[in-house]
Amino acid sequence: MKYIHWLLFTALCGLFLFMFLDSLAYLFPYHEQQNLFLFSHAYLDTFLSTPGKLGEYLANFIVQFFYLPYTGKIIFAFILSLLYLFPVLCCKQLTGKHDPLHLAVLPPLYLFVQFESLGFEISWATSLFCCFFLLFMLSLLPKKIFYITLLPFFLLTSFALGWIYPAIAILICVVTLLSALFFSRFGKNRKIYIGGSILCLGIYAAGTFYLFVYSYNMRERLLLEAEDHLKKQEWEQVLDCTRKYRGENQLNDYFRNMALYQTGRMPYDLLNYSQSYGINSLFLPWTGDAQQSRYGHYIYEQLGYLNEAQRWAFESLVVNGETAPNLTNLIRYNIANGRPEVALRFIRVLKQSLFYRKQAEEYEKIAYTGQIRGLKALPHAENKKARFSNIQNLGPELIYICDRDSSNQMAFEYLMSYLILSNRQKQFVENLPRIQAFSYPGMPPLYQEILNRYQQDQQ
Repeated sequence: MKYIHWLLFTALCGLFLFMFLDSLAYLFPYHEQQNLFLFSHAYLDTFLSTPGKLGEYLANFIVQFFYLPYTGKIIFAFILSLLYLFPVLCCKQLTGKHDPLHLAVLPPLYLFVQFESLGFEISWATSLFCCFFLLFMLSLLPKKIFYITLLPFFLLTSFALGWIYPAIAILICVVTLLSALFFSRFGKNRKIYIGGSILCLGIYAAGTFYLFVYSYNMRERLLLEAEDHLKKQEWEQVLDCTRKYRGENQLNDYFRNMALYQTGRMPYDLLNYSQSYGINSLFLPWTGDAQQSRYGHYIYEQLGYLNEAQRWAFESLVVNGETAPNLTNLIRYNIANGRPEVALRFIRVLKQSLFYRKQAEEYEKIAYTGQIRGLKALPHAENKKARFSNIQNLGPELIYICDRDSSNQMAFEYLMSYLILSNRQKQFVENLPRIQAFSYPGMPPLYQEILNRYQQDQQ
């Protein structure tokens, strides 16, 4: 049992990495999209100017590697596992004994379970990692010097990371030390030592498994995966995720309806799915909800209504800060809308990142062309008065788009769906002739049914 700590460290690395590559893989793109690490003095100053923020700086540095399929997961699995190894090595260095209860395995397991929540802060793990690493390095010094340096260690790390992290690190080390000193005498009997270790580890494993399953949120996973497929324009996969979702959720309906249009099924299958929120299943009305601000631009971008898409992207920038999606969207929309100087302001920020620098440089080359692949701005007349969009109701905007661009099939199908879900048969029939601008193989059965019903009611 001499090397049991290395065996447990390896087992933890393997467990965490397996789960990160499988059941928890969806969380890594989410965290990467919520943070953007910049290699600039101004970015560093924002963390150094506020006590206790250095852990967040390190966390953002780590999170940027979540952009890569495997590297970020390997790094984070290694960091969590070291939260067990460092206090064990510190205990061994100070006492020459191992803790038979293996209490140091609890912090990484706890953080592993907490990682399931979208509210998990990576800085919790990175800050503890820094504290444990420093304690281990100090434990290599003579014992007397180690104890003398504990107070300066606590004060400095409290200032840099926040007092809670060194306090937790010292507490865990103390408990591990006391357990090693008190229960080490049982280690003389090999059977008792092995049996006790297996029993403790079995309890920890069973408790972790129960908490993991209890906390696992499949609906949350499906929504995040649906959004990820949406960004990649993998519409069949979006539909697959939204079908598996159980319960009512506006965001789920919102994603599904976009996928229905993109797969050519909206005029046929609209009512085959539960449109739980009525017309609000088609879009997200502006309510000031900070969480919704990052999703509202999708529908307007696809409709070509880029001014409104840009407004949503800017609201998300205000709420969530300079993240890669926000900056990228604002760059694209401003280029397509003929505002290259504004786009360049965001390009300069994005160029300070590691994995988005090349993309920013490509945008810089085309900033003055006004052309962005996959984006087509709604045509507008220069002599027209400024028009303010209706942020609470998509219907008037759809009519406006259809009037400005009669070839916009998405606007037409969304307008028809809007009128169906709001039960406005007369307006539906009045706008139905717009269908002649598109090459449908025949009148969609849903549209024909509503038309027949309206004609019967008029007789």
